[in-house]
Amino acid sequence: MAKSRVYTQDDDSKVSFEFGSNGKLIGITKDGASLDPTTQEFEDLQDGDDALDAYNVNKFGGNINSYEDIIDVDTDVLIAQHNREEKKQNNAQFVDNNTEQPLAFTSPRDGFAGYTRPKRASEVMAYPLDIDTNQDHMKITRYEYRRPTVNQSKPAGKVRRIDLLSPQTGFIKEYNVAGDTVKGSKIGGSIILPMPKATDVNAVAWGKSELNIQGLAAVGAAQKAAGLSGLLGLNITGKSAEDTGKDFVASLRNGEGMRRFQNTGAGIRGFGQANATNFITKLAGGAFGTELNPDTFLARHGGRVLNPNAEMLFQGPAIRDFAFEFTMVARSEEEGKEIRKIIRFLKLGMAPKFQSTTFIANPDVFQLEYKRGTGDGEMLKTVNQFNPGGLALTSMNVDYAPSGYWAAYQDSQPVVLKMGLNFTELRPIFQGDQEVTPEDSVGL
Repeated sequence: MAKSRVYTQDDDSKVSFEFGSNGKLIGITKDGASLDPTTQEFEDLQDGDDALDAYNVNKFGGNINSYEDIIDVDTDVLIAQHNREEKKQNNAQFVDNNTEQPLAFTSPRDGFAGYTRPKRASEVMAYPLDIDTNQDHMKITRYEYRRPTVNQSKPAGKVRRIDLLSPQTGFIKEYNVAGDTVKGSKIGGSIILPMPKATDVNAVAWGKSELNIQGLAAVGAAQKAAGLSGLLGLNITGKSAEDTGKDFVASLRNGEGMRRFQNTGAGIRGFGQANATNFITKLAGGAFGTELNPDTFLARHGGRVLNPNAEMLFQGPAIRDFAFEFTMVARSEEEGKEIRKIIRFLKLGMAPKFQSTTFIANPDVFQLEYKRGTGDGEMLKTVNQFNPGGLALTSMNVDYAPSGYWAAYQDSQPVVLKMGLNFTELRPIFQGDQEVTPEDSVGL
């Protein structure tokens, strides 16, 4: 597309003409506004000398011998072009009239400025600078890593303390406390960000357990001598581990464990058949230099296999991962600086700390909160909360040209960038953690 020079009309209005790549007229602008091609004013300007002059200059340049007397108009493109320009003008007028939300900001709004800053925090950063903390948002706080005990995988709970509001009465009040955590008391700062796409996945590990008839017999024998308790360190019999082990071996020899196993309905006969099958298959496989599976032998010989007695058994908790993506547009020089500070702040927090050629120290850890308001207890109840044990920032991805090409301001600050963050909770979620969350919330 090409636009002509500006022509001054008799009423001192300024008019320019726009042409498509094929040289046809596709628009007329008067005093900065696109004219509706269906109006009489547009038709009069189109038929005027200025429009013809602009048309010939655009199409033929200085070759006046080729100038034409009629303007070629692209009607379909003309209407579409006018609709696009009119939409841009309406959007611009809407932004201009919105005095509470200007296009660019050089300082935070009052809502953000009033945010309660944590003690000993280096700073509180925000994107956008005018973020309204009375609306839903995410807060990321960075903490120094610490290890007060060897095992930090414990749930939240409750403690009973004297009510600090009325200590003279001696009234005992129950308080919720966070579970064991590696979050230190030293705070490295906080970031306030817009509410991201919120999702959470709670999971525990269950796995299939198979125990054939020989295994069931062994379990029965172990149960008889209370060997299971003794060998696991529970030792409810009061005997030493050595004596408990001897009782366990004796139970295997005298068949007492087998009699307990027989009561389960499996029976000694089946046990003997299974042992015989195992013996035959091992003997045959050894003779021919191959491995013969008992189930293969049974299936081919009699159309049956050993019963695996399969069950799903609990195998342990799972640790949750969270991924977030933020699109950040610098609308002013100050906002560009704030974006750079946020990126650097997170990179510093996730980096390990060099101590010597022998040791390196842990990176900092983070606390995530979905909030509405600036108070400590104003977490959202409609989405998940995060593990009070803290989270690790495991990976961070920043795309400085998400549109596929480089676009930057005069100071080389990217106009738009995308920041991806991946956090992993430091310990599992236990029932005790869920119990101390508000009853009208979705929990952790």
